[in-house]
Amino acid sequence: MSVPPLDELHRPVLEIAAGAEQRLTRQHFVQRLSELFSLTELDLQEMVPSGVQTRIENRANWAITDLKKAGLMDNPERNQWEITKSGRDYLATHSGIIKIGELEKLWPESIESSEARVASVSDSSDITPDEQMAQSYQQQRNQLVNEVLDNLKGVSPSSFERLVVGLLEAMGYGYGDGLVVGRPGDRGIDGVLNQDALGLEKVYVQAKRYTTGQVGEPDIRNFSGSLVAQGATKGVFITTSTFSPTARQTAQAISMGNQFIRLIDGRELAEMMINHGVGVITEITYEVKKLDANYFVDV
Repeated sequence: MSVPPLDELHRPVLEIAAGAEQRLTRQHFVQRLSELFSLTELDLQEMVPSGVQTRIENRANWAITDLKKAGLMDNPERNQWEITKSGRDYLATHSGIIKIGELEKLWPESIESSEARVASVSDSSDITPDEQMAQSYQQQRNQLVNEVLDNLKGVSPSSFERLVVGLLEAMGYGYGDGLVVGRPGDRGIDGVLNQDALGLEKVYVQAKRYTTGQVGEPDIRNFSGSLVAQGATKGVFITTSTFSPTARQTAQAISMGNQFIRLIDGRELAEMMINHGVGVITEITYEVKKLDANYFVDV
């Protein structure tokens, strides 16, 4: 089975502590929860969205924290956890899943006023605050991608060509000014970027601003022919739309030969613009810190 929701871990964590003959580390809880829920190796490797911790570690840690704030567990020593008398009494008088709402009722007034959780994006206590933060960020990110893509579809074809070349330069491709050559008779080439300082090798760009429809196989073959005419081996085909399956297959087949064609659709283009600060500005920055436990050992 997959890693259980946070609420479903509170009771198991408390029961594991109640059954232990000695204090347990966080890793002990992770190991015993993994055995209790028969987690597979794949389950154990599943990461939280930030990629800094496994999901089971993250949820076990938050379950321990929730129980401590409620006075049901304590850690008299660093990374040494045990159940309290209140915890044993709670297990004896309560059954079923221990939801975060029930634990919050046991929080001291100081915690209620300073640490009460804000409503999560999903109004659910199934996930940890770390996961809630990542989920909220991803929702905002998806919204921004859609907004950038909508605006891309609204610019003129010539402006789109300049934008694409500017983006590739911002990504570190090209030396000097990227050359925008899109005009009648451009032979399917909208931009040229030097791949080295001397301009000995170039990357050719095709930029198609489509508001409807897909880029098809004929477009890819025409672009490949344009590269041949220029004596070029590398090309980037960028569109605000999407590529048909046959278009992608054709580009893949061509790239197995003497040419390499990289396809970038509308959503990937918007993501690249956001990543490299093109067409977007930073509105607000949150710096998330975590405890440096080693500091308190050495202090």
